[in-house]
Amino acid sequence: MFRLDARSGAAALALATTLALTASLGASCVGAPAAQRGATACPPLCPQPAAPPSAAPPGPVVPGTPGEAPAFDPERLTLVLDDPRLAQVQKLVEQEAYAGAAAAMAQALSAPLSPADAAAFRYQLGRLRALGGDPLGAAKEYDAAAAAGGPLADHARFAAADLLARAGQPDAALERARAVASDVAIADELDRVVAGALADKGDIEGAAARWRAYLSRSLPASTWVPEALRFARALLRHPSEDHAEEAIRVARRVIDEAPGGAGAGEAKEIQDQALSTLPFARRKPFLDLGPADLLARARALLASRQDKEALAVTDALIALPEAQAPSAFACDAFAARGEALGRLRRRAEAADLFGTAIERCRPAAPAAAGASAPATAAVTPAPASGPPAPRRPETLYNAGRASLRVDRHAEAAARFALLEKEYPDHRLADDARYLGARALLGLGDQAQFVQLLTAMPDDYPSGDMVADGLFELALFEMERGDWAGAVRPLERALERFPHERAYHAAGRLPYYLGRAHIETGSPDKGKALLEQVIRDYPLSFYMALSHARLADVDPAAAQRALSAALERDASAPYTELRSPLFAQPAFTRAVELARQGEARLARRELDLLGVGGKTAPREVMWASAFLLARAGALPQSYSILRTAMAAPTAVELAGEWVDHYPVGRWRGAWELAFPRPFVDVVTAETKRSGIPEALAYAIMREESAFDPRVASPAQAFGLMQLIVPTAKRVAKPLGLPWSADALKRPEVNIALGCRYLSELRGQFSDNPLLAIPAYNAGGGAPKRWIAERPSQSFDLWVERIPYEETRLYTKRVMTSLAVYELLYAGAQPGEALRTPLPASPAARSAVANAAP
Repeated sequence: MFRLDARSGAAALALATTLALTASLGASCVGAPAAQRGATACPPLCPQPAAPPSAAPPGPVVPGTPGEAPAFDPERLTLVLDDPRLAQVQKLVEQEAYAGAAAAMAQALSAPLSPADAAAFRYQLGRLRALGGDPLGAAKEYDAAAAAGGPLADHARFAAADLLARAGQPDAALERARAVASDVAIADELDRVVAGALADKGDIEGAAARWRAYLSRSLPASTWVPEALRFARALLRHPSEDHAEEAIRVARRVIDEAPGGAGAGEAKEIQDQALSTLPFARRKPFLDLGPADLLARARALLASRQDKEALAVTDALIALPEAQAPSAFACDAFAARGEALGRLRRRAEAADLFGTAIERCRPAAPAAAGASAPATAAVTPAPASGPPAPRRPETLYNAGRASLRVDRHAEAAARFALLEKEYPDHRLADDARYLGARALLGLGDQAQFVQLLTAMPDDYPSGDMVADGLFELALFEMERGDWAGAVRPLERALERFPHERAYHAAGRLPYYLGRAHIETGSPDKGKALLEQVIRDYPLSFYMALSHARLADVDPAAAQRALSAALERDASAPYTELRSPLFAQPAFTRAVELARQGEARLARRELDLLGVGGKTAPREVMWASAFLLARAGALPQSYSILRTAMAAPTAVELAGEWVDHYPVGRWRGAWELAFPRPFVDVVTAETKRSGIPEALAYAIMREESAFDPRVASPAQAFGLMQLIVPTAKRVAKPLGLPWSADALKRPEVNIALGCRYLSELRGQFSDNPLLAIPAYNAGGGAPKRWIAERPSQSFDLWVERIPYEETRLYTKRVMTSLAVYELLYAGAQPGEALRTPLPASPAARSAVANAAP
């Protein structure tokens, strides 16, 4: 099941040409999900087997000696369908011929089997029958699996209950549901199943109680939206005024809170039907919402990215008498409208509107002594009295950003300065300093820009934007060629932040300080810093820049630095994964669910152990990443590693692998975080299009997280996130389909995405890496930026990409490119580690030749 990947190991070895690291490379696992047979999903720590597989006890959890926690050995984990006796079943599953696979599985069950194998095979047969469109047959097999016992007995009972409920057999469904234990993760979905069964039996009150409990939980929209609609329809089938009112509330939750308005059309029909059954007195409150309800609606619509609908609600909000004078309500109402306008790209209107929001967020005017408040508040500002609105600092900050977006720099600077003045201890004060200084620079006030950022470390000693502020100051000096002026802010930032971890900043301070020393005549100091980046920030964006720049001035030093880092990390001894939690029933169930290919259910069990909250011990996090990868959930697997730094308790988890190169015991973790699904298709299409395989994977990883069916709010589809017009243009010469549904097929999407990447690379032949920002912003954008800055070096050019999304995207993809090249590509440093020093060598040469 696992093997030493000689080809990918050779990539690291060739980069360290004088090292013999073959013996110390960790094993690489090839057991990818059946539908993605080419993918690698290696364990986080790659152990050497202590004995031949035949001598190993079954299962990946190995009991410890007395007083010792059990160990997790990923080499002992096998999928049910990997059993040689099920080869024909697996083949049919890969072809999505589920009915045939179920027949083949039934045949396999007729042979003599151990009790454990019989239970596992029977559970899998239930899955196959359900996938093949035979719910009652599937329920029968799940009943048999439950009767056989084992870790998945309760999951089998639940699956049978769910299928029987959907098949219109509520009594049988309820019988199975009552037998499910309460401590399994799936138990919290029993409310959904029981609610549907009770509703089918006519017990609407019992069903409503279960639906309310279910919908009170935090659930993905794909789960709660259809269930909410089902609940509302069930209420209307049992007419009463109370049921109609509840149906309206449930429907409105869908209308307001479902992401992107999913299900809103059906919900509106339910709402209108329910309203029509109510007498006027009970209907009126739903038609005439009060100020608080309108504001809550606007916020919900903004949270669900229904920006046009949110804007329409704020039309009514800001017209209310309560919004005409300063108050917390008026502040929130105008701030919500400003946010909606900004999202709809009505940016000048948003900046204007935020001016009113700031006024409404100031302290309210005092009421006249002994007088009652008027029905309509005065519009003319009155003397301030009392505290300002709670959201005033956030409103000032968002107002400043709105002004920046339309280049109203004086207005932006004033708004940010007001935030600093009024709320010097607020969490956004240092952000306001940073952006306010940039606004002043936009006005041409360089002296004030320098003064504000220079004072930032002293004014905000705990500010999380101080590093960015000092770097912005250094960047200003570097752009105008004053490399000596950049040294001091870079040194101060590096003293305060010696090891930045965020992907967009990891290694930037020592990289630019090293470059500054080289530019100012201290090459030894500069090269030492570049070597430090290569050593301490493996395969980051700035590590790639450091390698390219060091190789330009001292190729031998670049090779030595990388070789030394690889040798250091390859020699680390293997450490077993041990945790008491591996003996917990939840982990046992997760292992068995992973073996069945039930990734979603396995993740639910792992979350009981703290994986979702990132509070689980690092050993459990590693094991969970591997289990999910083997179950076919590659995005969920590497997201555990990728997002680990977001949780303070999981910093060690992240540091364990991102601070080491992918060799030896560390290689498996990188393979988990940077997998290669659909490798046969990717290999074929990248060769056909003449692009690096590593680039296709880097783009795919950042665009879709390897989800072939994902669709973005901008209507981009599939693995490489293509929009239909682009796909249509690229597809026609190839004779390929290009519809939204076709783009969700990996073989189509990868072919078109690779061809489009090839086109973009052809537009930037002197620096093919410019195809990366072009893929995000369109081919014309990098051409404009090159025309504006033809002589700029690539590093500074990326820092000044005007679109933040594209700037960060470029850094992420280049990081992924460096990883995929080192892990899986050829024997020489790839494009990331050979980044051209000029952004466009051709443009720089043209400028030089045109100089007098």
